[in-house]
Amino acid sequence: MKIKKLFIGMLACVALLGVAACGEDDLDTNQYSGGVSLNVFGPSPVVRGGTLRFMGSNLDRVTEVQIPGVSAITDIEVVKSGVPSEIRVQVPKDGPEVGYVTLLTSDGKTLTTESELTYIETIEFTSFSPASVMPGDVLTIEGDYLNLIEQVIFSDGVIVEQEDFLSQDRYKITVTVPDEACTGEVILSDGDSTSDEEVSNLIYSEDELVVGTPDITAFTSANNRFKSGSTLTITGTYLHLVTFVEFEGAEVPSIDMADEDQDYFTLNDEGTEITLTQPADAASGEVKLMLLSGVEVTVATEEEFQVVVPTELAIASETVKAGLALSITGADLDLVTGVTFPTDVDGGEFTIDGTTLKIDTIPYTATDGDITLNMANGMSATVAYTLVKPEVTEYSATSVSAGASITLTGTDLDLVSSISFGGGSEATPDEGGTETSLTVTVPMDSSTGTVVLTLANGTTVEAPELTVEEALFCYIPELPDEELSAGKIFTVTVANGDKLTGVEVDGESVLYAIDNDNTLAIAIPQTANANTKVKLISSNGEIEYAIAFIPATSVKNEIWSGLTTLTWGDGGRVLIPASAFTSAPAGAVMTLNYAQVDQTWAQAQINYGDWSGIDFTEGDITFNQNLVPTDIYGWEFASRSTALVLTQEILDNIQAKQGECEDQTNVGIIIQGSDLIFSSVTLEWENSLETTIWTGSLDMSAWAYNYEMTPSSMFVDAGLKSGQTLRLYFDVYGSDPKVKLYDGHWGSLFDGAELVPDSSGVLTLSVDSDLAEKLTTLTDWGYCFVLQGTDCTLTKITIE
Repeated sequence: MKIKKLFIGMLACVALLGVAACGEDDLDTNQYSGGVSLNVFGPSPVVRGGTLRFMGSNLDRVTEVQIPGVSAITDIEVVKSGVPSEIRVQVPKDGPEVGYVTLLTSDGKTLTTESELTYIETIEFTSFSPASVMPGDVLTIEGDYLNLIEQVIFSDGVIVEQEDFLSQDRYKITVTVPDEACTGEVILSDGDSTSDEEVSNLIYSEDELVVGTPDITAFTSANNRFKSGSTLTITGTYLHLVTFVEFEGAEVPSIDMADEDQDYFTLNDEGTEITLTQPADAASGEVKLMLLSGVEVTVATEEEFQVVVPTELAIASETVKAGLALSITGADLDLVTGVTFPTDVDGGEFTIDGTTLKIDTIPYTATDGDITLNMANGMSATVAYTLVKPEVTEYSATSVSAGASITLTGTDLDLVSSISFGGGSEATPDEGGTETSLTVTVPMDSSTGTVVLTLANGTTVEAPELTVEEALFCYIPELPDEELSAGKIFTVTVANGDKLTGVEVDGESVLYAIDNDNTLAIAIPQTANANTKVKLISSNGEIEYAIAFIPATSVKNEIWSGLTTLTWGDGGRVLIPASAFTSAPAGAVMTLNYAQVDQTWAQAQINYGDWSGIDFTEGDITFNQNLVPTDIYGWEFASRSTALVLTQEILDNIQAKQGECEDQTNVGIIIQGSDLIFSSVTLEWENSLETTIWTGSLDMSAWAYNYEMTPSSMFVDAGLKSGQTLRLYFDVYGSDPKVKLYDGHWGSLFDGAELVPDSSGVLTLSVDSDLAEKLTTLTDWGYCFVLQGTDCTLTKITIE
């Protein structure tokens, strides 16, 4: 049997009858134009009581159809709006006469057909039986002139073609009800109702045909429990009509509807029993059958289909402590696909052995509350737990000076991430702490009061009060919370400024000034970076701070200045200390600035501090090959300056070949000669804001290794913070390079996604506050970053 969906199309460029426009302004009758136009109407002759169709443009604006002999028709069916469009009206059975048809639009204009509408004796559709059927039953249709019918159309456009009628004569048609049929009107068509080339008569039944659906007699599980993976059986009648079994969150198709490798249900030969496996992602709720007709049939209500979840849950571990394993006992634990701790903390890896689920590590960021065991269907079960808290039993001293170290003794102190002293100051414990002991440096602005321990999950625990003696040397009570730039003056308020005797930045003494209000101004070198160390030296102690500065991208230092006429002897030499070059990278440019005494001839020689010659191979220099390469002649003096590029070899030699000259020690470069007056020597380079914090070679080797990176303070020492960029550099050797990242506590980063380096082998990551916290929270295992991957080798890590 051929089954079609009903589709009534617009006639394309076919005019059965012409039309004429009339009214105050002629309407646009161009086919498919922007106005209202009538291109075709019909059928003509039309059956009295049949459907009259009009096709054209914007016919949805027609408000009235006038047929001679009957009242104006305003019950207009808009089949399609706009361009093209179609409207339909039912021709009254009584009264219509031959004549022209007039369409009245919403703006009062009219369209009148150029041909008269004529009639034929109607095809009569008097009845069908039975009134209720099932797909596959025989439907009998009775009336007159039924021998003219070419299609029987069921609801939702399901068509039985004339060639598939069981029987047909003038007064009766019999057809088999299609499997796709559903309850609704029955329509008879005397032509191809789907054609764009002809208009057929459509005769509707007065009553709806009721099409039955499968009758469900039982819905059972093989083990009487609706558990993922169980075998389910649906018993009933006419089940061959089912295309899908639908659950809350899942569906199982028939074999005809299933994709490749998709699970499907099976149907017995009698069509009375469906068998399927309960999907893992099916949740409690209604179970329905989707039929070929699109109708849904309920198999089970929400109360009747309750999916099995883990029950009888209990914490099996005696000690529930962050960083340790945890065991949970219960029934149906094999359903668990993931574990979540309070505040949506991922529980990480776990194993299931019968009635016991073992979580490898309780996350340090987890808080007290309920552990959630998640299932594939989105459902879950919970079990309450309480974490142990650290306790301080004694201090190594009854009182301590601010800035000094103190040791805390107690239990579970390895859980402590920071310690607050009186006055609100907070400090991080020193590395090497244990469960029973940790050492911490008391902040400079601390005062006597209760000590508060803060855990990684944010929980706080009070410890006994500690007496803190005020610091007597110069210190910074509060570091500024703002961006600081290298190469500028850093201003900060200090305490005990009268004790300050010196300031060092990254081990080098720098200029500073302090006023009576304890405002300290420090000259920060252009080479300062994100982890610069600033040390305040007092007459009675010293203290060092790690302060982040934004390095200057363009560095220019004057490493020598004066007014010296070059000679070959003492007093006529330019002596530059080796320390002036310690921060310069390869490629830095040293510029010599001078004037020429004799405008026709001059000479200079550049040596290391030990008097060995420097071989410059780049710059605005020509060499006199009859002399040693360091005797330089023929300089172009128009600019009165010469730029020399320093290679890494030259920079290394400046440090390795330091010497003594004219009672100066640690001389890195000596310039001598004649007829040149030197005024200054500058050193400049471009600084990259990208800082390398690790280099090495870690082969990801097809997910074969877990690289637990050390030292644990790698990101802490680098000053990693929110807003920076983290880059991982890889040598890619396979076709599908990917990595997964974890923090030091084996917590998944980036939701556990597989990250792919770019075409140059670089993985660029934006650091937000959450990532910065995870990578700077140290672990007892000595690492802060874990990697897995494939097809690539990690070679470098940088921050910017």
